[in-house]
Amino acid sequence: TDALFYSGSLLKRMDWPPLKDEWQLDERHDSFNAHVDKANIASYDWSALLYLNSVGEEFGGGELLFHDSDADRSVRPIGGRVVAFSSGLENLHRVMPMQWGRRYVLSMWFTCSA
Repeated sequence: TDALFYSGSLLKRMDWPPLKDEWQLDERHDSFNAHVDKANIASYDWSALLYLNSVGEEFGGGELLFHDSDADRSVRPIGGRVVAFSSGLENLHRVMPMQWGRRYVLSMWFTCSA
């Protein structure tokens, strides 16, 4: 079967300069370092991001960067844009450092296992 099942989600914001409160991205979670989602949680088979605001308007920096074998590829956060990708080693990625403002994103993960 090709069914997907919900595995988790996280609504967070990134601020520059950083703020200290419950909405701020946890300092221990460093999305600026290249990572693979499945390495964090083994059940993650698919990842998705829903951007709730736009780079250049409400914040600077914070682009999603995929490190592919032939080149790095950047995704600009635009409010309403959904980016979905498999969560394995084939999608090594990171978030570019924030430069100014406040970035909101809903991160979601899905599994193929019921």
